[in-house]
Amino acid sequence: MAKRHCSHVQPGRTLKQLAWFCPITPAYLFASPSVFPTNDRHRFMLGLFRRQSKFDAHAPTKKSGAGASDLVDPVVMDQIGHLELLSRTVVDGLLAGKHRSTTKGGCCEFAQHRQYAPGDEIRQIDWQVYARNDRYFVRQFEEETNLHAMLAVDSSGSMNFGLSTISKLDYARRAAACLARLLLHQRDSVGLTVLHESNSRFIPAKQHAAHLRTLMAALQSADASGEGNLSHQVQHCVARQRRRGLLVLLSDCFGDLDELATALRIARARGHDVVVMHILAPEELTFNFRRWSAFQSLEIASQRLHLDPPAVRDQYLQRMRTFLADLEEMVVGLGGDYVRMTTATDLADTLGWFLRNRMARRGLATNRGAVGR
Repeated sequence: MAKRHCSHVQPGRTLKQLAWFCPITPAYLFASPSVFPTNDRHRFMLGLFRRQSKFDAHAPTKKSGAGASDLVDPVVMDQIGHLELLSRTVVDGLLAGKHRSTTKGGCCEFAQHRQYAPGDEIRQIDWQVYARNDRYFVRQFEEETNLHAMLAVDSSGSMNFGLSTISKLDYARRAAACLARLLLHQRDSVGLTVLHESNSRFIPAKQHAAHLRTLMAALQSADASGEGNLSHQVQHCVARQRRRGLLVLLSDCFGDLDELATALRIARARGHDVVVMHILAPEELTFNFRRWSAFQSLEIASQRLHLDPPAVRDQYLQRMRTFLADLEEMVVGLGGDYVRMTTATDLADTLGWFLRNRMARRGLATNRGAVGR
């Protein structure tokens, strides 16, 4: 491909920013090696810009202007408030709730049979099993408990992008705020981790209603900047969770998928239920740019490319499709939930679909267990 000089970028235009994904690895190169260098493993989160603008690659995340309490959209809550976010796995908790516990108790949901041992209560003996096998077995039941949920919000530089919509970080903030409100309404415990390479913030899970203000303030103050290391940050977050529960990752997931898989595998091995909410801007999925443009990394200031978007669009879209398919396959293969979200999609519709689908699958699993018994 012939290389053109950046002087073709017309001066005096209003800045437009575009963050799009090009990890510099053989598996996810979005264009030919002649366009994108392959001598390192950094990824490009690129911003389309014009000269003479008040913005640059280091500009802070665009604030929506809303207060911390306004992150919880009443319209969204009106549509999802009657739904529940249920764990698909057993969890560790101290209070009564809606979720299956790792301990066995006296609740109504049957768990398993165990052979009778001296000291067991006679009333727990299953006499129907005794009639069939002439052996004593006691019934054990799942104890329902409250859920410990951790919302992990990516605040690396690539989350700063928002061209035709709000930024990905703003979308993640609002989604996390609504989920936190829903979980607290369920009497579950919820915490927050703002994932950042140098300025991470960890708020332990708590259950009281006043905790929502702490979470909202942390979300509102989050700023997308700098280079991300998602795998390392997720592993650090998991290591700080004392009880197994629910981990919800809100990120564009740009980076090495093998490393991210390692982090999520550790979370699953520790017994956490994992949900990946993959947040993208519509331009990242369409790459519908026509003019010769300069692309500036939103995470690494020294990385900049000059190219003709139509010349690489087909290759870009093919690589993006591969990336999306591989990420979804990885998350689902680990037993997690994958939810693709775009900043152009109504948040109420996306969260509503996710919650209804999750409740339906939880109910189906429970019904199958009852049939099996």
